[in-house]
Amino acid sequence: MSTVELDYDTILKFKNGDESAFTVVYNHFYNSIFSFCKYLLPNIEDARDMTAQLFIQVWEKRDRFDSYKNLRGFLFLNARNKCFNYLRDQKARSAIDKQLGDFTIAEQRSILFAEIESELVTCIREEVEKLPDYYRNILKLSYFQGYDNQEIADMLQISEKTVRNAKSIALKTVRLLFQSRNAKIGFAVSFYYFF
Repeated sequence: MSTVELDYDTILKFKNGDESAFTVVYNHFYNSIFSFCKYLLPNIEDARDMTAQLFIQVWEKRDRFDSYKNLRGFLFLNARNKCFNYLRDQKARSAIDKQLGDFTIAEQRSILFAEIESELVTCIREEVEKLPDYYRNILKLSYFQGYDNQEIADMLQISEKTVRNAKSIALKTVRLLFQSRNAKIGFAVSFYYFF
């Protein structure tokens, strides 16, 4: 690392967007910043990329640097922070990859089935909402709220047989609507698990 500081005139030109001054800044700090990143990161290519990113950043923020000390502090502080963030992200990504790799085939199938089933249940609810109020309310009381046929009959002041007939008609209607989405098998599976 160079112990000679850049003169104020160079810093001022750099601050004002002079590209030749940027070249001087780059040449002055490059080896020090690259060595610093190389020390913190396990891979020399990562260190090279990180160093390049830092000089892009310092050029973009050039208008904030009023002194050599300011510029040097920014470069080394950001080099440290960016390297630590990179290492943390790599560690997290590695942990996620390992976790995914540890899933058994059965677990993967289970997750996939749950996703499909969830979508099918949403479709069923959408079809139920298309029913006339009378049939929709009976289905919701039975399947969504858990009342038995006699409880529904008492609530609506109708016979238990009327409730059974209404449910049968409503379910057939939902099945027909759902089958129009070409999902007969999915409906049967989902309806079994959901209800």
